[in-house]
Amino acid sequence: MKKQNILFNNEKVLMFVLAFMSFSIGIWTNYRSMWLESINYNVQTISRILSVALTCSSIIAFIISLFSSKIKVKNVILLSIFLRIVSFIFLLVLKDDFMIKTCMLLTIMCEVIFTISFYPLLSNVSKTDESYKRKTIIDYFAKDAGIIICGLLIGVSFGKYIFDYNGCLLLSLISSIISFIFLILIKDIESNKNEISLKNSFIKIFSSKINNIFLFNQLVINISYGIVFDLIVLLLVNYVGFDVSIASIFIILSNLLGSILTSIFNKFSNKLSGSISTIIKFGTRSFGYFLAFLLNNSYGFVIAILIALVTTRILEDKVTGVYLRKIDTDSQFLFENIRYFIASIAEGIGVFLAGLLLLSSFKILFFFASFVTLIQTLIQLYLEKINK
Repeated sequence: MKKQNILFNNEKVLMFVLAFMSFSIGIWTNYRSMWLESINYNVQTISRILSVALTCSSIIAFIISLFSSKIKVKNVILLSIFLRIVSFIFLLVLKDDFMIKTCMLLTIMCEVIFTISFYPLLSNVSKTDESYKRKTIIDYFAKDAGIIICGLLIGVSFGKYIFDYNGCLLLSLISSIISFIFLILIKDIESNKNEISLKNSFIKIFSSKINNIFLFNQLVINISYGIVFDLIVLLLVNYVGFDVSIASIFIILSNLLGSILTSIFNKFSNKLSGSISTIIKFGTRSFGYFLAFLLNNSYGFVIAILIALVTTRILEDKVTGVYLRKIDTDSQFLFENIRYFIASIAEGIGVFLAGLLLLSSFKILFFFASFVTLIQTLIQLYLEKINK
């Protein structure tokens, strides 16, 4: 009984770590471009910085995977949060161009490292459906809270101080520090690493047909994701006709709706089969994209993007979590790094395709997104079939 209480407390503290770090990530992901713009970086430079950071993150994920059998995941997360904290401090006090770009790269790479490392650490405490659902809900709600709070505070006066994008940076820094402190409080919860070679670890993962199909579908899913989501603000502003503030509010409200529906679905998701969950999550999104293609007007585009934002969040435990929990704890960190490496490459392909498709027309982008999403839906249904 005592051991169970310890595990429960560790899980609870880990959820606090996730909440404060997700709050920080939510703030910085949404407002870092505006922060760079506020210190006179142009859109092209900002785009290059973020693009390079994504590429570097995928490389870092691959390198970490090479040492996954020899390192403690907690130590990796602690180091990533510490480097992120230091980078934030430098961004606040230094105005050197090289240091700003370097620190921006570090903050983004550290976010990625935290994201791919957290569930492998949590899996040492709990791999239940309920813990995965809690992780998903806390992650989404904390990120939304960061976006909303900063959105409401920007321009508000506190005496002589007016809350601006430096305030967003400071708030993100404070939240990261709190997350770091909570993580330090956790005792060593990782099982001893088995003496297994990297080659054998890869063989163990890729010898499973289910793992191979799941990872291939992650490639297709993230190509579909990159086509629409990586340029979503640009699409809403340049093609739908929203201004930047309205686009931000639309995204925030859509995310909130997605989080609310996630909570609702979690109450009875155990009664839904994997196939039904796939149709609800991906089939609905494919239909929304195709509807936008057929209508070819702002209403259709807004409906499609709303459906896409909402369905991104719902039923993750049914279409993703169930396959992550199949991975042995010793291989979880390696598997997450491989999954992210594939996802980041796929997103890059998706963004590249989006640029080409927009040269033709906006509705063609949605037609292609619908087609790719339909393929991923069919692959997922096949995966659900063999998983039974």
